[in-house]
Amino acid sequence: MKQIAGIKVERAESGVPKSVTIDLRKHADIIPLLKEKGVEMDAPIKWTAKMKRSFAQAKNGEYYKVDPNNFWDIEL
Repeated sequence: MKQIAGIKVERAESGVPKSVTIDLRKHADIIPLLKEKGVEMDAPIKWTAKMKRSFAQAKNGEYYKVDPNNFWDIEL
């Protein structure tokens, strides 16, 4: 079988193909197919504990409306 640059097939001890490694820089045409199959290509956002707590507070209604023209005047 012909070898293709940027694609590596890993086989089990029995010789059956087990997995494939694809260099997406060389084969960018495969990216739409992967996205169609549901593969997430973007790195997930790593939220800190403070951000998670802030989201929970906002969800519970614990937020304040602020006038952007007078940002420093916050009425609590």
